[in-house]
Amino acid sequence: MFFSLFPSNKNIEIQSIAYSLNLFLPTFILIVSSFFKNYNLTAELGILIGINIIFTQIFSANARSIIIAQKLFQSIYSYIFFRITISITIIIVNIFFFYILEFYNNLILFQISIMIILQWLIELLLTSSELRKDINQFYHYIIFSIIFIISILVDFIFFKNLNYIIFIYNLALIFFFLTSFLKLKKSKINLKHVFLLCINSKAFYSSFSISFANLIWRLFIIYFCGKVLAGIYFASFAIGSLPGTLFNNTFGPTIVKNNIKFKKNVKFFLYLFTLLLAILFTLSLLNKDKIFVELSHTQIFGTFISLLGSILMIQGLYFRQYLIQKTSHESRVFKVDVVYSLCIILIVPLLYLFGGEKLVIISFLISSIISYITYKFIKNKIDEHQ
Repeated sequence: MFFSLFPSNKNIEIQSIAYSLNLFLPTFILIVSSFFKNYNLTAELGILIGINIIFTQIFSANARSIIIAQKLFQSIYSYIFFRITISITIIIVNIFFFYILEFYNNLILFQISIMIILQWLIELLLTSSELRKDINQFYHYIIFSIIFIISILVDFIFFKNLNYIIFIYNLALIFFFLTSFLKLKKSKINLKHVFLLCINSKAFYSSFSISFANLIWRLFIIYFCGKVLAGIYFASFAIGSLPGTLFNNTFGPTIVKNNIKFKKNVKFFLYLFTLLLAILFTLSLLNKDKIFVELSHTQIFGTFISLLGSILMIQGLYFRQYLIQKTSHESRVFKVDVVYSLCIILIVPLLYLFGGEKLVIISFLISSIISYITYKFIKNKIDEHQ
């Protein structure tokens, strides 16, 4: 199988693809909008995604991990209703930011906000299917997600009006949610228990600090660089951060916890990645005089720099997952996350201070270096004392 990364576990492959698509689609729209030079939408999507990450990450309460680890079928009902309750607040906050920041693409952004919320809810339904070993649900979700991706590309090429496509996709998400939700076994709803579990979670302040830092980071970029250049940077950083995001939020914890080794055919992806870097580097070198003059060449260079950073980011995230999954120093890691978040907030202002808006293009690379150094240092210190 083309996506065969794991040894002898087809279900893990399919589940990882479904979870990845569920996480990736808003970022996919951001990246595609930048390729078609709609930088205003790209910049606004960068802020929108940052806003929603704060709520969906900190109020996830590690639900998926807890439910899978303890096989808490009966808790899924409560978690879903808790997320529905929080979703009301998320929508209000989004509308507030649309007004304060004077966004131009309010209708599209609002629909994407709804999409993110629906995907957040569906994550738990996919978790339920995972526990029931209902692999067909994952196939269904993958199929209509791919159809949506193709529709987005067609729309950008021919119609340039996302409203109808996203509206139809949201209807499909609602249908998927309702049909899957009705299959759940009903249980007593305990929203207070889920809320307290979330607030008392060791990861709560860690998730909040990282998500908040990412949002401030993006707001700084728009403030210092303007919407057009910020849109280019957001797209470049999104591509660079994609491997690390997928690793950290989908298959990474499973790989580290279960000591899963990649098959040899994963080298295909490494060769493909290396080829992509070589092409981007060559294009940047041949057109070095056009960087920061022509937008397309600025984006190519920014993507190259960010993908270089992704190598170090994945290493840093691997060390972090190792410390969480394989040691008893989970709390220490979450404290380090807060310190790391403070560093992230300072990156953009400092780079702008020393090199102006052009130097901001290496923001993701610098954050990747800090991630690698920080978590490798902590891992080495812990290993020394064991």
